[in-house]
Amino acid sequence: MPPISLNRRAILAFGGAFIFVLLLSGAVTNHVRPDLVQKHLPDSWRSTSQLPPPQQDPPPPPKKEGNPEQAWQEEIFPLAKAGKIPKINPKNVVNDVNFKTPLLIGFTRNWYLLEQAVVSYLAAGWPASQLIVIDNSGVMDSNLRGLLTPKNPWYLNHTRLTQLGVSIQRTPTLLSFAQLQNFFTNYAIEQDWGYYFWSHMDVVVLSDELLPNYKSVYDRAVEVLGNTLAERRHWGLKLFAYDWLTLVNVEAMKDVGGWDTQIPFYMTDCDLYERLAMKNWTQDPVSAGFIYDVGSHLKDLAVLYPEEGHETELNTTRFQNLKKELEAMMKEKQSNDGGRNYWQARQDGGQGEPFWRNPKGFERGINFWIDKGRELFRLKWNYGECDLIAKGYGIDDGWTDKKPIMPTP
Repeated sequence: MPPISLNRRAILAFGGAFIFVLLLSGAVTNHVRPDLVQKHLPDSWRSTSQLPPPQQDPPPPPKKEGNPEQAWQEEIFPLAKAGKIPKINPKNVVNDVNFKTPLLIGFTRNWYLLEQAVVSYLAAGWPASQLIVIDNSGVMDSNLRGLLTPKNPWYLNHTRLTQLGVSIQRTPTLLSFAQLQNFFTNYAIEQDWGYYFWSHMDVVVLSDELLPNYKSVYDRAVEVLGNTLAERRHWGLKLFAYDWLTLVNVEAMKDVGGWDTQIPFYMTDCDLYERLAMKNWTQDPVSAGFIYDVGSHLKDLAVLYPEEGHETELNTTRFQNLKKELEAMMKEKQSNDGGRNYWQARQDGGQGEPFWRNPKGFERGINFWIDKGRELFRLKWNYGECDLIAKGYGIDDGWTDKKPIMPTP
């Protein structure tokens, strides 16, 4: 075998170094420790935050016996497709509301969960005329024109929402969580609303039929709103099951400058809620019924409505079975091996359609910005946890050299 020339040796050395760099890069990106990143959230917040967890490209969840998760279908509301929307319980219809109750629900991906959330609110009495879906899919007018298919993660059925009486507003481009929240506030300002409700797209609401004096989710939310407006307190937020459903005071949002969009996902809620408290805007926990945080969908959304001919009956077998199923779905989401937001990257169809993105890559990109947002929160406050006020911080202490007050050992 002839000796290797200097040029060939140089080429081989360069190639070996290049491969080493690639392997090192893969090792770094694939071994980010979620436990180290997630420790920045207080224990009481970890199980309730909507925002994606700091995980890198999690594997699909394992199939378990008794898993309540249903197989993905192209239609989970056959009656609506046939033009037959079921009747809600007449007791859920509230006719004497003297003020508006706008409810904004943001959508980025997974039509099935969004439709489920919307239908659950409608069945629980929320007037369709007061429910607005914010299309934050980032596909411009593709959903409006019906250019995407249901297997596409960013597919949104405008026709179905219109059929249900729900209106749609589109964001000009794909927004982060913090940007979307400011879009909500700005939209409320444009509509001259002093307040608005907002909810997550991966929840299901269910009126509490076990109460002796039954009131629907909507009726109880209206009651909270009426009491809040009558009190005329310095209120900022009313939190129904943390922020799965939230009533927002527009003036409070203006006063603190809205959400910090430089912290796009995780920790942006810590930042806002602490700043509200620093300016004495209250954030009261309230209740309106059952609210379930889910990552899967019901097989047929008709189960959210009373059975035909039994619309006025409460605590029926249908209700009891539905409640158990939703509880199981919520438990499965919280304990899923792929993380509680495994559902966000499950769909991978629609290749070749307008504005299509690789769902796994999209998820990894979000996780990157989650990590960077955590870093920025620490830079802003010189501290990385959510208890800013408890550590002595005030509204003017962001981006200063102030150090947190630590307990004496």
